[in-house]
Amino acid sequence: MAPDDHTAAADDLIHTPLTDAESLRERWVHILSPLGFSETLLWFAFVDADGTLLPALNQLPMSTTPVAGMIDVLLSRLAEVVDESPDISVAFLLSRPGRDGITEADAQWARLLVESARRHHVPLYPVHRANGTSVVTLWTPTDAAA
Repeated sequence: MAPDDHTAAADDLIHTPLTDAESLRERWVHILSPLGFSETLLWFAFVDADGTLLPALNQLPMSTTPVAGMIDVLLSRLAEVVDESPDISVAFLLSRPGRDGITEADAQWARLLVESARRHHVPLYPVHRANGTSVVTLWTPTDAAA
C-alpha cells in the first residue's frame, strides 16, 4: 500500500460511523497503535447521532484503582456537554500498563463509569480497556438490559 493509500484508508476509517462495540474497538486499536502504555489513562471521545467519532480525543491520568468521586465529577461535567448537545454520546477507554487480561480493577472502572453515567444521564457507547497486548470491551449498552 502506498503512503497516500494508507492515509486515505485511515481517513475513511475515521469518518466511518461506529455501528457496534467491535467497530469502536477497532477504532480504538487504530488510534492507539502501537499498543503499550506507561501509565493509567482514561480516554474519552464524543460520538454524534450518526455514530461519527468527533475529532477531539481527551485523556486524563488516573490512579491504578478506581476513585468514585473523581469519576462522578467527570460525568457531572460531561452531563453539561450532553445537555448542550443532546445528540452526543460518550465513548470511554481505560489504558494501562500490562499484558494481562481483564482485571477486577478494570471491571470496577467500567462499573463506576456506567453507574455514574446513568446517574448523570450521559449516554454511553461501549467501554473498552487497552493494555500492551489488546483492546477489549468491558461493557456494552446491551449489558444493561441483561
